Amino acid sequence: MPILPSRQRNVGASRLFIGQGNCASCHNGPLFTDNAFHNLGLQSMSADVDSGRRAAVEQLASDPFNCLGPFSDAKPAQCADLNFMETTSPDLFGAFRSPSLRGVAQRPPYMHAGQFATLHAVIDHYNNAPIASFGRSELKPLQLSDQQIADIESFLATLNPSPPAP
Repeated sequence: MPILPSRQRNVGASRLFIGQGNCASCHNGPLFTDNAFHNLGLQSMSADVDSGRRAAVEQLASDPFNCLGPFSDAKPAQCADLNFMETTSPDLFGAFRSPSLRGVAQRPPYMHAGQFATLHAVIDHYNNAPIASFGRSELKPLQLSDQQIADIESFLATLNPSPPAP
């Protein structure tokens, strides 16, 4: 059965997503997320710097209701996640969880603080890989052409939770 031109384009876009676009390194599996934290060199939209995971780790460690807190019935040996939680790594600063890409085209604005209004702007950010204003960005320039950016954007639009109406 021959591949139709529009379907062939989606196959090419999915190859870009997995290959040169490097999207699948953080957006993989059925939910298109690794549920991990990454620094993407995002600029804060306000004067207050959102320190990402670092602030959350500090809050969790000091919470009296955590597994090691005075209100917990757990023994310290049962709190391995807290006992071995990384609290000082510079990688925590500016790191945010990778969201699922399911339905991504239907829920702008994008990134943790709505820094980008369009998927095109998000992909362009990944393509240019700016230096992080704080922390250490994991991004490297992708060298995608305008057509490749458009193809990935089209692919992302197909990740809707329900099929489009006929």
